Amino acid sequence: MAFAGKRKTRALIFIEDGSFVFDNRVKREVKTLEGAGFEVSVICPRYPGERWADDVGRTHVYRYPKFGPGGGVFGHLCEYACSLFFGGLWALWIGVRRGFDVVQLCNPPDILFPIAVFFKLLGKRYIFDHHDLCPELFETQYHKRKGLLYRVLCWAERQSLSWADGVLSTNESYRQVALDRGGVPPRKVIVVRNGPDLDRFRDWPEPVNKMPVRVGYIGNMNPQDGVDRLILAAKHIRVDLGREDIEFVLIGKGDSFPALQRLARELGLNGSVRFTGRISDEEVQRELRACDIGCQPDPMNPLNDVSTMNKVMEYMALAKPVVSFNLRETVVSCEDAALYAPGSDPKALAEQIIRLADDFEQRRRMGLIGRRRIEDVLAWKYSEAPLLEMYFQVLGISEPASVPKSEPAR
Repeated sequence: MAFAGKRKTRALIFIEDGSFVFDNRVKREVKTLEGAGFEVSVICPRYPGERWADDVGRTHVYRYPKFGPGGGVFGHLCEYACSLFFGGLWALWIGVRRGFDVVQLCNPPDILFPIAVFFKLLGKRYIFDHHDLCPELFETQYHKRKGLLYRVLCWAERQSLSWADGVLSTNESYRQVALDRGGVPPRKVIVVRNGPDLDRFRDWPEPVNKMPVRVGYIGNMNPQDGVDRLILAAKHIRVDLGREDIEFVLIGKGDSFPALQRLARELGLNGSVRFTGRISDEEVQRELRACDIGCQPDPMNPLNDVSTMNKVMEYMALAKPVVSFNLRETVVSCEDAALYAPGSDPKALAEQIIRLADDFEQRRRMGLIGRRRIEDVLAWKYSEAPLLEMYFQVLGISEPASVPKSEPAR
C-alpha cells in the first residue's frame, strides 16, 4: 500500500468511553495523523446537544446513542451491548461510504474487538490503544480478583491485545501488561504517552502570592478517581482546621458527580468547593490558570498505581505544583514537581496541600520543574514519532519525507 497515491490513507478510531471533543488523547492522535496526511473518521457516543454526524475540523465524527440504565453490572452490560451494536453499524456504514485502511479501538471497555476482527477478515489492519486496565478496574471497584465477570474481562483483554497488529501503551507498565498478559511480541507494542500539546500551553501564568490559595482538579468523577478523598481533604482543611484561606474548584463530570455534590453539601463546604461540570476547553484553561495547586486524588489501588493521568500533565504544562498520592507511574511523570501523600488517607492529602499553600516559593519552584519536564521529556511532540511509527509499521508503508521529526527528549 502506498502512502502517497490516488487517495489518502484512511483511519477509523472508535471511542466508547466518552465524546471525541472531550478526549484529549484521541484529539492529539487525530491531529498528528491528519498532519501526516491521513484522513480520519471517529465513532463515539453522542452527548446531549451533539449532532449524530458532523465534521470537527477535518475529522469526520459519527455518534451513536449510548444506553446505560444506571450503574452496576447490568447497566454496564446494556451500555456495552448498545455500543457494540450501534458502533458496529456506523463502522459498516463508514467502511462502505468512506472506506478505511486501519481501525484503532480505544478502551475501556475491551469488548469492541469483534468489530476489529470482522474488518481484519476483510483485509483491514487493527491497532489497540490501551487506555485502561479493565481487570484492574474491576478489582478496584469490586475488591476481588475472581468470579465469572473477572475471568470474562481477562479474556476480553487478551483478545483485544492478541488480535491487534499493533498496541499503543500509555506507559511502560501498560506495555509490560501487553507483553505478559496479552502475549504480544515486543515489536508490536510501543509507548505513546499522554503528553500535553504545547500548542495549547504555549505559555503559563506567572505565579502570584495571593489569598485564598486555589486548589484545582480536572478530570472524570467516577468511583475510582478519588474525588471523594479530595472533598474529605477539603473538609479537614476548611472545617476541622478552619483554614478559610484555601479554596477548591473541581472541573469535570462522571457517574459520581451528583453524589460528590451531595457530599460537599453535607460536609458544610458550600462556597469553598465549586463544581464546574463539563466546560469548554477555553473555560478549562481559564479555570486551571487561576489555580495555584493541581491535585490528583486518585487513591492507591491496582489500577491507579500503574496508570498515567492526563490531569497531572496539564497541571505541569501550566507550571502548577502537584499534590497526589504516592503512585508508581505518577512519580515517573512528575518526579520533583509533586508532593506525595502516603497511602490513600484524605488527611495526608490535606497535609501536603497545606504544606504547599503555606510556601509560595516552593510552589513556584515545583511548578517550574514540572513545566521543564513537559518541555524536555513529556510533551505530545515526543509521542508523535512513535504513534506514526506504529501506523506506518502496521500498514506496511514507508514514512513520507514530509512528516516532521519530533525533537529527541533531552
